[in-house]
Amino acid sequence: MSGKRKGSGVDDIAALLERTLAGDLDSFGVVVARFQDMALGYAYSILGDFHEAQDAVQEAFILAYRSLGDLRERQRFAGWFRRIVLSACRAIARKRSAGLPLHDPEAGASAAEDPVRFAERAEMRRAVLSAIGSLSPPNRLATVLFYINGYSVREVAQFLQAPVGTVKRRLHDSRNQLKEKMMGMVEEGLHEQRLSPRFRQEVLKRIRHWERFKGSAEEKAEMVEADPEWVRLVEVEVGLEPISPQCSEIRRQIASMEACHEHYLENIEAVVAMIGAMTPAPILDCGEACDARKEEAAAYRRSLETWRASRTAPPDAGEPTREVFDLLGDLTEEKSRLVSHLIGKLGDNEYRVYADEDEDFDRVESRIQHLEICNYDWKQNLRIVLREIGAGKRLFEWRVPGGYHAHGYVPDRIAQLRPIMAGVAAWVEGKGEKAGKWGQVLGEPSPEKRWLAASLCKHVKAQHEKHGAKRLLPRPAL
Repeated sequence: MSGKRKGSGVDDIAALLERTLAGDLDSFGVVVARFQDMALGYAYSILGDFHEAQDAVQEAFILAYRSLGDLRERQRFAGWFRRIVLSACRAIARKRSAGLPLHDPEAGASAAEDPVRFAERAEMRRAVLSAIGSLSPPNRLATVLFYINGYSVREVAQFLQAPVGTVKRRLHDSRNQLKEKMMGMVEEGLHEQRLSPRFRQEVLKRIRHWERFKGSAEEKAEMVEADPEWVRLVEVEVGLEPISPQCSEIRRQIASMEACHEHYLENIEAVVAMIGAMTPAPILDCGEACDARKEEAAAYRRSLETWRASRTAPPDAGEPTREVFDLLGDLTEEKSRLVSHLIGKLGDNEYRVYADEDEDFDRVESRIQHLEICNYDWKQNLRIVLREIGAGKRLFEWRVPGGYHAHGYVPDRIAQLRPIMAGVAAWVEGKGEKAGKWGQVLGEPSPEKRWLAASLCKHVKAQHEKHGAKRLLPRPAL
């Protein structure tokens, strides 16, 4: 949200929120990236603890996502969201007053960090926090928001819903009180507290989980009122308590499966085998790719490095090197910059955000940032990225046939899923003769196994409802 960043105005935020309401969760991820440090600074000014502030901000984003339909004037998101952060802070403050355990302020310290360096950093942190604490509450708030991540005075004013002149005066007063040397330490200390890009990933992961299972017990209760299948599953779950550790872990594995994953079908089969043996086992989770896919990504990375270092394809070049040269064309400075970003992405599959600019859905960078090698449509997405880098412009739409399908997009796999889920559902209902090989895998039924198998059916169907799963996938009766 700094003044140098592109596309951070209220109109742009409103457009991102409209995309979010239309079902594009990645657009909300951009909103998270733009406001996360502003919200962190605001929460810290209230709670006086960065760990608690981070918890409050995460809860606030999830609540904002769930309540977004209530915000009629999208351009007023900043002030609306600030009030949500305030509510989240008050909830944490109530826990603190009730004597419930909160974060240890030094909990994030690395045990491997040099003791002398750690002591120096701790001393600097204390000095910075003491300096910030000496400011009046209004001046402290303006100072933290302005310096935590390079936000402009106008952006701070928008968030606080205060006049720009008022924010300028508060910053001026803070500089006069702290003097130049301490002001520099404050700016450096606040800058170190910025949230990492992983914070955005964690928020989106929790939102996806909430969309499927409604998260907390209270949210689950609200959800099941309108869904008889969930009602029955929860009733059975309550009757099984206490649930065995094996059952609980297998249920967690069911909840972690993403329908956009390359190995979604294999993960389902693995979970069925876990239920049969009542023994938890690992599956390929979001972001994790099989060895073959990793090697495929590594081959493209080597080809991209060859393109970046050579003007023409080597005479003995095979696939995918020739494909890379054909799609990218001649080397230019801008293409080289984008390819360097893509090489890094293929190397570690980490989410990246540029230091001096936010994600912009009108630029090719957004494709690279959302490229996941575990994604079902990974090869299609990669070729789209290469074509657009080669052309120097956007050529494909998001989430349309033949377009770019970011993580979270659910492909139509009903035809592949139906025989597996039909066998599992038949076994749940005691119709072993119709369960086929899946009945053999599941073995002798038990209450926990039947509940897990029914939960698996519900999970799969919920993820594919947009493809007619209510009609095409089975609904086992417990």
